[in-house]
Amino acid sequence: MSISKTTDLLDQLSQLERSVSEFSFEELSADEAMELKNSFNTFKSSLECQIFNPNQNSDSLKKEPLMVLDKQEVSQKEFITHISHEIRTPLNSIIGFANLLKEEKLTTSQQKKVEAIQFASNTLLKLINEVLDYSKISSGNTSFESIDFKLHGLLNDVMFLCETLLVDSQIELIIDIDKSVPKIIKGDPSKLSQVILNLVGNSIKFVNQGFIKLGVFVKEANENDYVLEFSVTDTGIGISKEKINSIFERYSQGDNDTYLKYGGTGLGLSITKEIIEKQNGEIVINSVVSKGTTVSFTLPFSKGDLNNISVEKTKNLDIKEAKKLLEGAEIMVFEDNLMNQHLILEQLTKWGCNVHTNVTLEKALAILAAKKVDLILMDLKMPNLNGFEVSKAIRLNENPLIRNTPIVAFSADFTEQDGKDCESIGINDFLLKPYTLNDLMSIIVKNKRDDNPTEEFGLILQKQMIEPKETTIVDLNSLLKDCFGELEMLNELIKLFKTNVLEFIGNVRIHLKTDNLVEIAFSAHKLKASFAMLKAQGMRNLIVELEANCKANELDKVKELYELFLNDYPLLENNLNIDLEILNKK
Repeated sequence: MSISKTTDLLDQLSQLERSVSEFSFEELSADEAMELKNSFNTFKSSLECQIFNPNQNSDSLKKEPLMVLDKQEVSQKEFITHISHEIRTPLNSIIGFANLLKEEKLTTSQQKKVEAIQFASNTLLKLINEVLDYSKISSGNTSFESIDFKLHGLLNDVMFLCETLLVDSQIELIIDIDKSVPKIIKGDPSKLSQVILNLVGNSIKFVNQGFIKLGVFVKEANENDYVLEFSVTDTGIGISKEKINSIFERYSQGDNDTYLKYGGTGLGLSITKEIIEKQNGEIVINSVVSKGTTVSFTLPFSKGDLNNISVEKTKNLDIKEAKKLLEGAEIMVFEDNLMNQHLILEQLTKWGCNVHTNVTLEKALAILAAKKVDLILMDLKMPNLNGFEVSKAIRLNENPLIRNTPIVAFSADFTEQDGKDCESIGINDFLLKPYTLNDLMSIIVKNKRDDNPTEEFGLILQKQMIEPKETTIVDLNSLLKDCFGELEMLNELIKLFKTNVLEFIGNVRIHLKTDNLVEIAFSAHKLKASFAMLKAQGMRNLIVELEANCKANELDKVKELYELFLNDYPLLENNLNIDLEILNKK
């Protein structure tokens, strides 16, 4: 591992250690502090051992000492896979307990400390993921899909995600798709999304004001194939000429102080280049310091077929309804790590589940035969009998009550071969550690035993991307602080806000008659700041999506979102009036 990458890891580790120590000392009981400290020390020891003495961290590595990493690709792959698993396992505990703490009633000071732990943990996780991702791509172990997909819809979704990363209203996201670009193509949509997210996300970090524009046009075309060119242009800080040639090198940053000021691992562009070139594409950068940067890349695609695209609705959880479905659920957990065992027990118990942990195969079979267990969470990388072997024994059991129990595998790393093994054994699904509480809840609700899913269950998993409940939430307390506690100023701002909404509704009605999406996008752009001011994030997200669909020329989707706005805004305004009345009476 390079010196710069080692330094990066150790710096992040020190930052996380300080946050954990400060939080433990000031906010936790002795027992809670000891639990968190033990988890962190396990994580720290594993990381330091892998960095400074990678050949002496496990019995398997003692038997077969690693050779020099940069001379043996196989050894390098084994090393990175091993360190990924060793770091992810304790990191799962740190992130998990931080998530649980955040659900408690915390003071402002406690909340900030928990958020600091989460930020440092997630930064480390991102670092680990990018190193692993780069290793897989470089060694040729990443597979590329070839499926039919809607290109315009994908680009619109990606830009909508990028819009949520913007914190400065002075930056405008623009999407410009040439009319000749086909709507349905065949290729790898997930890798294309990853590349565009990397490039636009990079621009967002380095742009203070101006715009970021995604452009797409057809560079070459014949009867069945296309070469598409994508460009991401921004008005950011730019890259100096001497740095352009090295910008794609691993762990490279544009300038020496780039990491200190903007963060990042220095692997994003390197991974992006690898993904593009592995698909026979090319990528180039043109930049002028203080003026901006344009990154262009080409990728080949085949002609797509709409009939091959399955129709799926967006699946998001309604948390309250999901908790009702989980209440009383019988969950069995195979997990050898005591810290993670304690973590998942606490997580599931909070949701009202009956949890069976610390079970052997023999004990598990006895429980499965005696009662109807709804789901088994199976750690794949256990000592003695591993998760594959335990799952196989369950699937081969003669008792149908046992062998038909849904199984979800979870592990700190998951290879392509693991996926094939899971499929051949009959494991239903997979969850990668570390996971969020919402990830865990989603996968349990999706897979738990339910031979005849109810209509309610189907509705929970098929909610629209923007929940009506979310679009009616406001928070005036924050705005009141911005008004220095002056209720008169707050009331004037609310009046102005309502006027702006009425103006927006009138403008959209007029311009929908002529399908003028440019003007509708402009009206939406003006209004989204108003919802941000009220902390009405759900409604702001709806307006942001409406604006993005205007720019993508998706008229039907714009109409659909506008109808949703007309339906939900009266509820939001009612909540706004109630909150305002309460504040005025104080």
